[in-house]
Amino acid sequence: MTDSLVSWFGGGANTVAFAILSGVIGFLTKGVYDLWMARRKDKLERINQQLRLLYGPLFSLVNVSTITWKAFVDHYCQNPAFRTEGGYRPQTPEAEAVWRHWMQNVFMPLNLDMARLITENADLLEGEQMPNCLLRLSAHVHGYKGIIAAWQRSDYSRHMSLTSFPLDELDPYADKIYRKLKARQAKLIGRH
Repeated sequence: MTDSLVSWFGGGANTVAFAILSGVIGFLTKGVYDLWMARRKDKLERINQQLRLLYGPLFSLVNVSTITWKAFVDHYCQNPAFRTEGGYRPQTPEAEAVWRHWMQNVFMPLNLDMARLITENADLLEGEQMPNCLLRLSAHVHGYKGIIAAWQRSDYSRHMSLTSFPLDELDPYADKIYRKLKARQAKLIGRH
């Protein structure tokens, strides 16, 4: 009888120990899973914010700006009144008037929207440093603010910002980051 009691308690102790161990492992596994899910949710939420508040609108505005600029160049800049050795600059009073109109009504509003997105959502930028193309965009926009203010006083002595628009850098940057974030987003929501 003693052997059967020891066997029964010994077996019961193993069963209880196994149940406790299973419970602890289940608890820890659930904790790790919950932590992983919370981190995944946080990552997805940040990516969604980056796309909604910064990189989605920036990608769109950069593309619209690029298409509009190319259309402007194709339509107006074939005329020697807009060309110089270094690129495109209005060379006649008529070309200057066209440039002022397009700059004030088309390009500057697009540029201001892009600069505002960057300034208001700098915390959503990818990477640890402000990309050079975004700094140059902001400098270009602020350079034009002074020029446009002079135009409003009928001072047409200057027509170009002191810093050029970073088209060759900005377009690839916006495209690269937008696509990278969309790929991460798709992976996190299980589309990849």
